[in-house]
Amino acid sequence: MPYAADERVVFDARRWARLWGPYPDPAAAARATVGIARGQRFFDLALRDRAGRALKLSDLRGKVVVLHFWGSWCPPCRREMPDLQALARSLGGRQDIRLVLLQVREDFVTAGRWARQQGLALPLYDSGADGGARGALPLADGGAIKDRELARAFPSTYVLDRRGVVVFGHTGPLADWPAYRPFLLDLASSPR
Repeated sequence: MPYAADERVVFDARRWARLWGPYPDPAAAARATVGIARGQRFFDLALRDRAGRALKLSDLRGKVVVLHFWGSWCPPCRREMPDLQALARSLGGRQDIRLVLLQVREDFVTAGRWARQQGLALPLYDSGADGGARGALPLADGGAIKDRELARAFPSTYVLDRRGVVVFGHTGPLADWPAYRPFLLDLASSPR
């Protein structure tokens, strides 16, 4: 991730992780509207974990969440999965940072089968997508939202702070996922 000016590298990797702040304080988070833009509270999606247990995205409050929308049918998604696995491994068993990978435009069984065939051991969650062209994902309140309202293209990623507020969003694949580890650690260690 080097940046240069006049052929001189000006990127300071030591300071990069902190440049995403300041993060929303509790009062700002309480006032946040629902949406996908930085500073908004992300939609409360209804999910299922790998074991099939129902949960809501809001159940993960108190943790930094890397919310990643992907599909095994998507070549850029497939290419970045080894890097996502490297990030997951670099975070070890940290309980304060969660990767939540949600399949889109296909059912959970199909996505999981592909991941297993690739030897990937990633935290896959069931988005409720059924493979239909509508791309509707269930919300915790019983409603639904079209996947394209959350992601213009796939893959798409959001980093949510401990209050569910969007701190970072990106459409398309990211190169070098492990490089985001310092940012995630900084966010996880920010004042509550």
